Amino acid sequence: MSPDRLGRYELLATWQLKLQELSRQGECTRHLEQFLDRVNQLPGDEVGEIGNQWRRRQKSQRPGWIVALLLVAWTLCTLGTPWLGAVPVSLLVSLLAVSGAHALQRHWAQEEAFDRELYMRASYVANRAVWAS
Repeated sequence: MSPDRLGRYELLATWQLKLQELSRQGECTRHLEQFLDRVNQLPGDEVGEIGNQWRRRQKSQRPGWIVALLLVAWTLCTLGTPWLGAVPVSLLVSLLAVSGAHALQRHWAQEEAFDRELYMRASYVANRAVWAS
């Protein structure tokens, strides 16, 4: 069975059992609980659909203010240079560009981390003998 075709029920049932087992052993289950909550919030009957919904949702939430930040930097560069000087404007524009790039990179990293975790957990379930038969 392909991890994309794995059903929501199989994924959630397996990881709920694992969550209970870890809780009985006294292990920290916060990350697994957060994962299961996030999966429950996303629509879709199969892992592939859940992953697509996650990517769509994340794409719509990408920081739009970064574009505005770059426009401010461009405006500052063209209009601010005569009054402030080239060096302070260059430093300010560099600071704005680095902070915007950092925010976007962090958003993409979070997006990819959940997607990788979803498919890793789905592969685990799909390769287990209980669901593979």
